[in-house]
Amino acid sequence: MNLPLNSLAWMAMAAVTLVIWQCLPKHKYLTLTSVSRLFIGGAALLFIPLTYTQPEWLAHAGWRLAGLAGGLLFYLILSQYRMPLRFRRFLLHMMLCAVALQAALTLFQLFWPGVAQAWMDYVPGGRPYGIFQQPNVLGSFIAMGVALTLMLWLQPQFGQPGLVTERWRSGLLAALLLLLPAVLVWVQSRTGWLAGGVAAALMLLTQWRIAPRRSRIAALLITLGAGLALLALWQGLLTEQGLRYVSHTASNHARYTMLRDTLAMIAEKPWSGWGYGGFEYSFQHFRVHQAMPTVVTEIARHPHNELLLWWVEGGVIALAGVSLLIAGGIVLLRHTLRLAQGERRAEGIALFLVLLPLLLHTQTEYPFYLSFPHWIAFLILLAMLERRAMPVMRRRRLSPRLRAPIAWGTQLLAVVTLVMMAGALSGGYTLTQAERGGFRQMEDVDAMSPFTYWAYRDRRQFDRQMSSLLTFNQTGDERRLQQYASWAERYLKHRIDANVYATFIQILQYQQQDVPAEQQRREAALLFPMDARFQPVASDEGTQ
Repeated sequence: MNLPLNSLAWMAMAAVTLVIWQCLPKHKYLTLTSVSRLFIGGAALLFIPLTYTQPEWLAHAGWRLAGLAGGLLFYLILSQYRMPLRFRRFLLHMMLCAVALQAALTLFQLFWPGVAQAWMDYVPGGRPYGIFQQPNVLGSFIAMGVALTLMLWLQPQFGQPGLVTERWRSGLLAALLLLLPAVLVWVQSRTGWLAGGVAAALMLLTQWRIAPRRSRIAALLITLGAGLALLALWQGLLTEQGLRYVSHTASNHARYTMLRDTLAMIAEKPWSGWGYGGFEYSFQHFRVHQAMPTVVTEIARHPHNELLLWWVEGGVIALAGVSLLIAGGIVLLRHTLRLAQGERRAEGIALFLVLLPLLLHTQTEYPFYLSFPHWIAFLILLAMLERRAMPVMRRRRLSPRLRAPIAWGTQLLAVVTLVMMAGALSGGYTLTQAERGGFRQMEDVDAMSPFTYWAYRDRRQFDRQMSSLLTFNQTGDERRLQQYASWAERYLKHRIDANVYATFIQILQYQQQDVPAEQQRREAALLFPMDARFQPVASDEGTQ
C-alpha cells in the first residue's frame, strides 16, 4: 500500500465485486468447479502456518495472506458471471490499453527523460520501469501485452462490427505488434524476453489455422520490431539517454547463490519452515552464520521464486497448499486442451498463453507483491479462462440457502475494502508529505486514524523515530534516544536496514554500552560488508 496505484486497484476490485452481484440474476445458482475447489483447498492449507509463526513477523505475513484471500474471493465471484462476448472484448482491449500506456511511458523514460521527470520521480540514465518501480515487472507486463495483442489480432470474434472501426482497430494492433517487442527488448528484462518469446511463438503456432495470413503478418511485425530494437541496442544508439546494454553477470551470480542458500534453508527445516513473514530476517542471518558464509551483496526480501518462498517459510504444509494451486491450474489447462476444436478452444488456449508471462515471472521474481495491476490482470484472465474451459455440467451447485449469506458477506467485505483503501490512500499521502518535509511536521501523522496507523504501522513508527532523533538534536532529551534504541531492537528482528543499525550502534556507544554496541556492529558488518560504518577502527585491528 506504499504505492497509491495499488490501493486504487484494490478499490477497483471491490467496486467490480459489488457490480457483479448486481448483474447476477437473482435466481442463479452459485457454482464451484473442480478447479475452484482445488484453489480453495490450497488457500486453506496456506493459512495454517500462520498460526505458528513468530509474533514479530505476523503482521507482514497477515497482509500477504489477506491479499491471497481477497484475490481468491474476487476470482470466485468473477467466475460466477458469464461474460458476454462484447464485455470480454471491451475488457481485453482495456487491458491492452493499459499495456500501451506503459509502453508509451517507457519510450518517454528512454528518449525524453525530462518529460518523464515532469510526470513522476524518474532518474535518467537507468533502465526504464514505467510506473512499476522495477524493470522486470514492466517486462512481464509488456510480455503479457504482446500475447494479448496477438490474441486480439488473430481471433475473429474480437473484431469490431463496423468496417471503419475494425480497420482502425487492426491498424492500432499492427502498430503494437511492432512497438511492444521493441520496447520489451529495450527494457532488457530476461524474464520478459523469455516470457514474451515463448508466449508469442506458442500463440502463433496454436492460432495459425484460424488466420494464416494474419499470423504471417504478425510474425513479420514482431520480428521487425525486435530486430530493429536489437540493432539500436547493439549500435549503442542514444546512449546518453540510457539506451545501452546492461550486463547481467552480477545478477546471475546473485540468483545462483540465492537459490543455493534457499534450498539449504529448506533442507535444514523442511517440515515446519522458518516462519511466515520472516524470510528477510531469516535468510540474511542464515547466510552469514553458515560454516562457509555467503558474502551478502543485497538484502533479499524474497527468494525470487514463489514456490520456494512458501516452502521455506511454511514448510511442507505450505508446499502442499501451493501444490493444490498448481494442480488446479493443470486441471484447468487439461480441460482447455480437451475442448472440441473451435472458437471456444482457441480462445481458451489464447487466454492461457496471455497468462503465461505472469506465471513465468512468479518463478524468477515476485510480481504480485510489487504490482497489484499484475495480480488483478491475472485473476481476471484466470476467471475468463475457467468460464471458457469448464462446461456447465462440470459445475457443482451450492445450496440456494447459501446464496444470501455469501452475497451479503462479500458485498460487506467489498464496502469495507473500499473504505479501508480510501483511508490507506489518505494515510500514504500523509506519510509521504512528512517524509518529503524532513520529518519536521508530524502533526498529521499523529492524527492518523486507527486503521491507517495499523496499516502503515512499520512505516509510521519509522517516520516517528526519525522525527524523534531530530527533536533530540534540538532538545538533548535522552529519553528519545532510549525510545529509538528500544524500537530499533524490535525493528531489526524483522527488517534488515543499514541506517537503523548505524544509528542504533551510535546510541549504544553514546550510552557507553560497549558490549551490545560491538555485537551489533559485528552483525551489521556481516550483513553489510561493504559499508565502512561497520568496519572495525584501526586501533581494534592492531590489537587483534
